[in-house]
Amino acid sequence: MKQKLFFMLSLLFLIFFIPLAITMRGLSDINFKLNFKPPELSLNSLKAVCSEPPKEETQKENTFKLLDQATGQVLELPAREFIISTVATEMPATFEEEALKAQAVAAYTYFSFLKEKNAQIPDPSLKGADFAVDSSKMYYYATKEQLQERWGKDFDFYYNKISQAVDAVQGQSLRQDDKYIEALYHSISSGNTENVADVFGGSCTYLNAVASPGDLLAPGYLSKKEFSLEEFKNLAKSKWPDVSFGEDPQTFLQIKNRTSSGMVLEAKVGSKSATGREIREIFSLRSSNFEVSIQNDKIEFTTKGYGHGVGMSQYGAQSMAKQGSGYKQILLWYYPNTQLSA
Repeated sequence: MKQKLFFMLSLLFLIFFIPLAITMRGLSDINFKLNFKPPELSLNSLKAVCSEPPKEETQKENTFKLLDQATGQVLELPAREFIISTVATEMPATFEEEALKAQAVAAYTYFSFLKEKNAQIPDPSLKGADFAVDSSKMYYYATKEQLQERWGKDFDFYYNKISQAVDAVQGQSLRQDDKYIEALYHSISSGNTENVADVFGGSCTYLNAVASPGDLLAPGYLSKKEFSLEEFKNLAKSKWPDVSFGEDPQTFLQIKNRTSSGMVLEAKVGSKSATGREIREIFSLRSSNFEVSIQNDKIEFTTKGYGHGVGMSQYGAQSMAKQGSGYKQILLWYYPNTQLSA
């Protein structure tokens, strides 16, 4: 009888007390997990786990140093801020978004090219800057206050429009052989852009002449400028004090040679040989592609286009954009033999 009672008590112990002990242990574990606060992982330790580069490297902001010739100060600006400013000063804000994008990429490429060039061979006159600008003339750079004055009540609309175009292509550049190209641009071509060798000398395969027919419809494509013969001679003498002129006014300016696009390569101004670029500078013409008419004691220049004619035509880019071309098509048309890279 005693043995039977002992057996029954042992069985009750196994049935009730052991599960209770296990349950209490389980509850203890749950309570531990609910109250446990793991050590906080620092951002650096997370990155080590994820094998990502440090934040400083991935988000280091590119900057440009500008010598503002208006003030003599060197300004260091984030690339985004500067490109927004230079697009605003270099291209009409009314242009199509794809044209603005093309301008943003061309500008970023061009100024990155200048920055690298100056880093290799520093120009002491830049006072440590990458290149020069002139805020007083809105030459490559203007402050927000200047843009507000220019655009008035439309400032927010135009500034946001240009900012969005810049943001859409931020960091993208044109390269050849993995190097920034010298992405020259101008306002209006004569209907064809110019070979760089004809305008600035040198040679590169991405600054060759290409057709730009949209420029023919650009406002200001044709311009005229008139001088009296006396004014003409005085301006020529400011460049060449010893220049002489014959009796026949028709010999005062004679065009000798042009490029295939029509730009004047060589001419005679009185007794002096001159380039089209020199004539453009002396008489403040809009381009070096001009015709001359001399009659009634007057000399008249009829000029095609606006600017040096090399690289991307801005009004040509606008024409392409209006016809449905994207910024990539525009850039690779005006800068052949290049690659667009981020």
